[in-house]
Amino acid sequence: MKRRITARGLLRLIGDVGEFVLPLDKMAPYRWLHGEVPIKGLDEYFPSVVERVGERLLREGYVEKRETAEGVVVKITEKGKRRVLLFKLEEMKPKQGKWDKLWRVVFFDISEIDKNKRDRLRVYLKKLGLKQMQESVWVGPYDVGDEVRYLREVLEVPHGVKLGLLKEVENERELKEWFGF
Repeated sequence: MKRRITARGLLRLIGDVGEFVLPLDKMAPYRWLHGEVPIKGLDEYFPSVVERVGERLLREGYVEKRETAEGVVVKITEKGKRRVLLFKLEEMKPKQGKWDKLWRVVFFDISEIDKNKRDRLRVYLKKLGLKQMQESVWVGPYDVGDEVRYLREVLEVPHGVKLGLLKEVENERELKEWFGF
């Protein structure tokens, strides 16, 4: 059964392949309905809805298209790539597992000019399950290094966010209670 696709879903599919070609001939929509699709997984959706959502992504600057002899080449833009990265940020979840007795510390110094980025960073750190110790110092028991590195690149603050590893911390008992140890 065919389904509707959202702008988020289509942008993610395009982001996964980078670019693809839509044939220009009149039979292309019919072939699409019968399984010949330019992107794997796109056959689950109504072609007319995909076209409408694709036009919206084009208007908003998330994708670009150009005509070639083979058909229309649809390609994700830098703006579209950043949007896909933000979708991935929204899906971040707190880490759990066996604790190795080390505390992970994230600290940052992001200027007032980038207040919006700083506030978004705090939201994502909280989403990762970290506890705020001071205004710009967060701590947690699990390794979130990859996620924090990803965050600082997506939020474009690569030098303003640092990571640390601690064996001991002054208020360890309070932290253990907070994290359920």
